[in-house]
Amino acid sequence: MTDLNDFEIGQKLQSYPEWCVLTAIRKDSGKPVRLAVFSEEISLRPEFRRAVKMDRSMLAMLRHQSIVKFLGYGESGGTLFLWTEASDFTPLSSQLAAGRTFSSEDIIEIGWQVCSALQLAHNLGLAHGGLSPENVLLSDNLQVTVIDFGVARWLRGVAADDSSKSGPALITISALASREDVGQDLRDLACLLTRLLQVCNDEEEPEPGKVTTRVMMERLLARFEQSSASGAAQRPVSAREFQGRLGEIMIGTGDDSMPLVDQRNAAATSRRSIVVELFEPSGSSLRSDPAAHGSAVFAWRRRILPIGVIIVALIILRLLAGRLW
Repeated sequence: MTDLNDFEIGQKLQSYPEWCVLTAIRKDSGKPVRLAVFSEEISLRPEFRRAVKMDRSMLAMLRHQSIVKFLGYGESGGTLFLWTEASDFTPLSSQLAAGRTFSSEDIIEIGWQVCSALQLAHNLGLAHGGLSPENVLLSDNLQVTVIDFGVARWLRGVAADDSSKSGPALITISALASREDVGQDLRDLACLLTRLLQVCNDEEEPEPGKVTTRVMMERLLARFEQSSASGAAQRPVSAREFQGRLGEIMIGTGDDSMPLVDQRNAAATSRRSIVVELFEPSGSSLRSDPAAHGSAVFAWRRRILPIGVIIVALIILRLLAGRLW
């Protein structure tokens, strides 16, 4: 098993009571990595070990341009650690503290990428569990990298008072993300985007009869704070749907933003969402034309009729030629 001695430890990036994040160089390859080292006390907790070991196989399957690549897991002197690819991007929390602001279009772009990353993880049964500005990294050109998948969930399990209840719950969460886990990730993302909107630098003036992009974003994010049945009904229930809503705000005009095709009553309208069509495989958008598919009997007659006419014409020509001779 890999040991901490296999790494050349660099500087400390983050420090928490239960764990810390370090830069390091893998000695055998010379490649820079990001080390997450957990405290000895936490590492010795059986429920924590169980959760980490349960999730690590799925962490290795997370292959997405907006998710830092998981590289390995190890133990050194009873201390658990894991390492991922290094990233030069800066946490959103640091950028906000430094005074960076974003336009509403920038915020939609950030949310879009995070939704894409979350949807892949949720498809695999893995929830992030603690999405925040600290674990969303951002480049200068708005490229997103999400880090620390699962860590917050593991630590919450350890913090539970009743270990007999937290143990099975951790196994369930790790084995397959529940509806509540998915919902929590979406609520965390909504909180993150709301925080970015608070420093939004938009200066656009609304056109008569239209609503600004920022206002539409605020309305969407407000649904995550509504506890009423109507608010819950309009709230995105998956990262894919959240992503679609963000895209529709970007391409829509005012309050006439187009609904997702799977959220529309088919009998009400035949207009399809551009967001859905942009990412829909080309073959799936083809429709059968009833006028082009007639009865098989009539199709057969259309094919055989010209042949019959040619045969009759040849017989008549042969008879006429016989009489002339």
